[in-house]
Amino acid sequence: MPFNCFRFMGLDFHLIANFAALALITLAGPAVIFILFYRRGAL
Repeated sequence: MPFNCFRFMGLDFHLIANFAALALITLAGPAVIFILFYRRGAL
């Protein structure tokens, strides 16, 4: 990926990327557990 277009954003892009990754992990954890239980018929 060309990072030249993101250079003007500076640290903001890195903060947003880190926040997005953290949010994705936070949401993906319970979602995976829910899908596993749902497919087993526990819910």
